[in-house]
Order: sequence, then structure tokens, then C-alpha cells
Amino acid sequence: MATLNHDAVNFRVFVELARRNEVGTGSVNRIPLLVESINITTAKQVMNMGVPFSGAVRGESLNLAFDMGQASKTINISGVLVGQNIKKQKSTDVAATSTNLTAYELAQLMHSYVDSSSFQDDQNMSKLIILIPSRADENFAYHSNDTEDADIQDLPLIPFTWKNRGYDNDFASLGANSKYYDEYTNATSGENNRDDVTIGVTGFIRSFNTTFAGTEVDSCTFTLDFEEALVIADNFLD
Repeated sequence: MATLNHDAVNFRVFVELARRNEVGTGSVNRIPLLVESINITTAKQVMNMGVPFSGAVRGESLNLAFDMGQASKTINISGVLVGQNIKKQKSTDVAATSTNLTAYELAQLMHSYVDSSSFQDDQNMSKLIILIPSRADENFAYHSNDTEDADIQDLPLIPFTWKNRGYDNDFASLGANSKYYDEYTNATSGENNRDDVTIGVTGFIRSFNTTFAGTEVDSCTFTLDFEEALVIADNFLD
């Protein structure tokens, strides 16, 4: 199987290293993934308590729920790792390195990164980007006159997030959420969701599993469990 190059394949799912916050465009400090399925779970955390003696008084028990706006958010991804090109860059002072890795090397690389910590910017896979087709902006207006009836493969792409549209946000003081619904572009300046700075889901990888099969040459299946969170990444040892 030939080595895949990020620029030649229309990837839609990426994991980004924390180093990307400082330096990187295109596929630098970003690992594109060939994905077969994505499972997204939002589990609301509501304190639900029964009212004592409510059944004796009312003939029916009563529960009181306290919704304090908490939820656990997880993304499970299944796909295939293949031999592909990986680009890394530590700073703007040095040139990026570009290396072709086998599928097994890529699996080992990602396992070692998951085994690391948020203190290591060159190892910490801190952001997951999933690009999805979109017709409407934050105000439920079409992105353009074409997006109302365009085929789904021709629609603009936006990154998946849990951010509500500004139209539905009653707390005006929080500001609009237009940047979460801006079209992803290959530009490197001006737009919010551009190539070098893309909004995604921040958090950490809870588990990463790979399967090596003798019948498949230079490829292996994988599953990845990602949990949304604001990760404390300051290195107090430095």
C-alpha cells in the first residue's frame, strides 16, 4: 500500500498536537485519520433526588431534578491506520520534518503519545477536529444562496463542536458564536476556521486501541476514545 500524503487526500478528521497552538500549517503537527465511523455521546449529569414521603401524601412518588448545566461529552472513532506522511515542527526557528511512516510505526507513535502527558506539547494530542457539511450559520441563515439546495458533498465544512448557535443563546453578554459556524478554509489569515487555526474539540484521549492482522499489509484497524475537557497543561515542573 502506498504512503498517503495529507495534501493528496481529502481528510475530514484530524488529531492535533498541542504544539500546533504555536506553530504549524497544513499537516504540520497534525495527524489526519482515515475514519470509518464516529460515535458521539452527550451524557447529561442531572442531580435527581426523590422527595421523602411524597408517595404517601400524593399517592405517587415525586422526584426533584437540579439541572446545573453539566454533561460528559465523548467521541468514539473507528478507522484504519495506513502508511502515511507525518510532519513535525518544534518552533518557527527550525524547519518542519517530513517523514513517511508505516501503519505500524504510526500506531506505535500514537500509543506513545497517549501514554505521555499534557506537559509534552510535541506529544499531547489535545484537539480533535471533525469537519462536517453545513448549510446554516449561527443565526439559522444559509451560508450563501447556494447552500440551501446544494448537494451535501458541495456544502461548506465547519468543525463539529458542542457550541450552541448564537440565535439560541439567551445570554447576550456571552457574545455571538459565529466563529464556531464559519466555513473551514485553506487560508492562513482572516477567517476563524482557517488552515493554521481551526476550532475543534479540546480534551484528551481516554484510550487508543489498534489491531495488527497478518492478512493486512501496512494497515491496522484502530478505535479512539476522546473526552471533551479543558485540560490543565501548565508544566509546574518546568
